[in-house]
Amino acid sequence: MKVNVYLKSANHRRFAHALELFASGVERLGDTVTLSHDDYFSPCDVAVIFGSWKNRNISHHNIKRDIVHKAKRFIVLETPLIGRGPVKEVGEDDWYRIGVGGFLADTGTFHDGAEYGPDRWKIIKSFFGIELSEYHVSDGPILVALQLPGDASLRGASIERWCLGACTAIRGISPRPIVVRLPQLPRNWDAAPLRATEMLPDVSFQVGTADNLVPTLKGAKCSVTYSSGLAIDSLIHGCPTIATDSGSFAYELVSNNFEHIENPTYPDREQWVFNLSYCQWHTTEIEAGAPWRHLRPFI
Repeated sequence: MKVNVYLKSANHRRFAHALELFASGVERLGDTVTLSHDDYFSPCDVAVIFGSWKNRNISHHNIKRDIVHKAKRFIVLETPLIGRGPVKEVGEDDWYRIGVGGFLADTGTFHDGAEYGPDRWKIIKSFFGIELSEYHVSDGPILVALQLPGDASLRGASIERWCLGACTAIRGISPRPIVVRLPQLPRNWDAAPLRATEMLPDVSFQVGTADNLVPTLKGAKCSVTYSSGLAIDSLIHGCPTIATDSGSFAYELVSNNFEHIENPTYPDREQWVFNLSYCQWHTTEIEAGAPWRHLRPFI
């Protein structure tokens, strides 16, 4: 199998290095791999890129859109799902989500849907020092998670307008306080929907940080997300969640509307987290070829 790894799809040297490690893993398992420094796509059995792509005239986005459009199959490395570190302009995580054909739950193939055992979850939870917490039943506020405006995971949706719609719907069902959680990075927002959200009764805003994430989830009645990874954090830390977009990795497990916000569902998460653990890989595993071995049958 011929594999082309496109280093210029990465917007930082750190991410280009992750691609180099992936190439090493492919070679280690005996497949032909080329590290491409080109700005254009050349034919191969599978192309490998770093990160999501947007409709922006920026070099790394142009390269990725070209590859996604032309490649027979492609693999994309993205930010991790479990144990994410503090959100920064250039992430410092050593774990990467790796999928065939996409980076969201409804576009990428990360495993075959089998009921995997706990082996990878044991590795991940040991590395991060986390456990699958028991669900808590809280009388606290409803947490509504914003995402970075314009993020590729939104697929063109306005997170500000979604927030206003979500909070308005919740307020029509429940008088419970609502806390809107802002992402950890400053951004320019569409101010009008957020001002309208703030005018709703008993709505406040929280600036999200790595330090206040778990305490906030532990105190919340329920979290509400679009496609945010906060849904994963919420479920792992025992806070029920609602996910409204099918790109969310929690979407198929949890409620997708606000009907039962006062009586949220508490789904069994064990098999979900076992399978989720096969979506991300450490750099040492990437260099050894473990994700390539896992994903190669899906090419």
